[in-house]
Amino acid sequence: MADRNFLQQLGRSSRAMYGAFESLVGHPLPRWRILKALDELKTASQKQLAVHLQMDPGALTRQLKVLEAEQLVRRETDPDDNRQTLVSLGEAGQSLLRDAAPLRQRFFDQALDGLAADELDAATKVLRLLEERFRQMTR
Repeated sequence: MADRNFLQQLGRSSRAMYGAFESLVGHPLPRWRILKALDELKTASQKQLAVHLQMDPGALTRQLKVLEAEQLVRRETDPDDNRQTLVSLGEAGQSLLRDAAPLRQRFFDQALDGLAADELDAATKVLRLLEERFRQMTR
C-alpha cells in the first residue's frame, strides 16, 4: 500500500508543481519547456524537438501552433526536406524567457527552500530510477 501511496503522491506533487509554476512565473510549464528547449537548440525539426522534450508529437504540434500564433516561435518548412518543419524561437519568445527568468528562479528557490543537499540527491536518485522504469514500461 505504501508503494501505491508513493506513486499517487508523485502524481499529486507533479500537478501541484505545474500549478505553482504557472502561478509564480505566469506561463504554463509545458510552454516554458518548449521555449527553453528552443533557446538551447536554436533551430530544430519538430521531430527532434519532440524527442528532446520527450513529448507526444501531436501534443507538441498543438502547442507550437498556439506559440506561433502568439509569435513566440517561428515554424517553417525545411528547405532541404519539405516533409520536415523547422522551429526556432522568435524575438517575442526570447523576450518572454528573459523577462520571466527571475520569476522562474524564484519558483525554484521557494520550492527547494530548506531541503538539504543529501535529501535532494536521494529524491533525485529515486525519481530518475522511476523515470527509467516508466520508460521501460512503454517500450
